Amino acid sequence: TDNSLDGDNLRLKHLAIELSKLAAHPCHEVSLEQYQTEGDIAARWLALIDTIDGLDGKRVLDLGAGNGILGFGAKLLGAEVTFVECDEKAAALCRKLGETIEGRVGDVELPEVDMVIMNPPWGRQIPGSDKIFITEAQRVAPVIHLMHSAGANHLPEGEIILEGEFRLPARYEHHKSRVAVTPFHCWRIVA
Repeated sequence: TDNSLDGDNLRLKHLAIELSKLAAHPCHEVSLEQYQTEGDIAARWLALIDTIDGLDGKRVLDLGAGNGILGFGAKLLGAEVTFVECDEKAAALCRKLGETIEGRVGDVELPEVDMVIMNPPWGRQIPGSDKIFITEAQRVAPVIHLMHSAGANHLPEGEIILEGEFRLPARYEHHKSRVAVTPFHCWRIVA
């Protein structure tokens, strides 16, 4: 394995390319706050997770998986992944990638795992909708990797391992511009 900086950059580039090839998230339910995590953001985040906690051989849940981009990336890095998604069309995309539990987080039985990776609803449309994701993740895993709004001040104690801007294409009626951006943080929370 090439451990040089160039090797790491090449690995990151290839991961981003593979993630960008996934079918797009169907994004049709505003109350679920369905937005696609971009391939380059997912790749940078997953590379950090792999560096910090290692993904090879780990049992991982991708909660609110959408099109499965985070779980698929973890799988490419050696994890055994279970996708959890309540939207029928998005769950169909996840089934193509591996084991999928269909249903709402909080309503389905989740297995205990080594790690949860998730970009849940941020609670903008339905205040507090993110809380069940966080509660369930803490119940089933000792390590949680969570993407959330940079302005969130209600999250469990943890460390920010990545920050940036999340692009929000105009997909819903309430959007005023073609593309908006919102700052995000990726948190590492340890039980």
